[in-house]
Amino acid sequence: MTALRLFQPRRMALCLLTSLLLAPLAARAQDWPSKPITLVVPFPPGGSNDVAARVVAESLRKRLGQTVVVDNKPGASGAMGTEAALRAAKDQHTFLVASDSVSLVPLFKPATPWDLIKSFTPIAVLAYQPIVVVTGAASGLKSIKDLQAKARSMPDQLPYATSGQGSIQHLLGELFAQNLGINMLHIPYKGGGQAVNDVVAGQVPVAVLGAAAVLPHIKSGKLIALAVSTRQRSPMLPDTPTLAESGAGDIDVPQWSALFAAEGTPAAVVTRLRRSVEETLAEPALKQHFQNAAMDIIATPPEAFEQRMAHDRERWARLIKERKIALD
Repeated sequence: MTALRLFQPRRMALCLLTSLLLAPLAARAQDWPSKPITLVVPFPPGGSNDVAARVVAESLRKRLGQTVVVDNKPGASGAMGTEAALRAAKDQHTFLVASDSVSLVPLFKPATPWDLIKSFTPIAVLAYQPIVVVTGAASGLKSIKDLQAKARSMPDQLPYATSGQGSIQHLLGELFAQNLGINMLHIPYKGGGQAVNDVVAGQVPVAVLGAAAVLPHIKSGKLIALAVSTRQRSPMLPDTPTLAESGAGDIDVPQWSALFAAEGTPAAVVTRLRRSVEETLAEPALKQHFQNAAMDIIATPPEAFEQRMAHDRERWARLIKERKIALD
């Protein structure tokens, strides 16, 4: 009985001490955000990541009661902006809007001091879009089978454009070429806009680009969609077959844009921002805005997204080795 009486005050003291220690953390989480939030986009304005960030930013401003600024920091395949976001993340008000192409950088440059999988925590996937294999209206190509035959008639010489060396479009092009038993000549551009213009003009016969960059030109008849990269046909292009349907192997490679917090960001901040983003993405008007930009919102739990990134990392690492792909 005496021991029990002695224990109870100690337990009460311990509980009080724990409460005192946790109180500042709770207060900080409740006070967040205490200043404007910055979403760093490691690519130029106008691309898919930039569009996704700007669509979400305004709704987040209303929900969080703070200005949300989109800061474009392009360069080095997304590395410059990613490093800038990582340096600034200590203020707990700077986050990164990145794509699958950014996650590939450490595969090409093992000495990269950061890794999207290890150095960041995913908040939410903002949008997905199919990657589309397109050709100019005057190219004479009508299908992936036509492309395969053309490539076999001119080994290593049939050019195809993407938005950059080492990008997800580049790796997709190498993947379906490998599955088709062909080799094409990769022509990297600094973004999808100029690549689209050159394919429309007939200077490059084929491009592998995100739907957002090519959909308006497909609708106008200037480009022909040969195949999409997703497992199912895209509602945006219901008459366009998938690469799998076209005999190019079991391919399911949607292009994604996602919001990340640097590793070490307090869990309470991650939780609040994630909840706000999920509520934002559920807004019907915002969903329509994304669809107008050729992007889809597909709810993806963070754990499932992390597993997908890890799985994709292994697959692309094998392809890079087999195809001897390097960043120039």
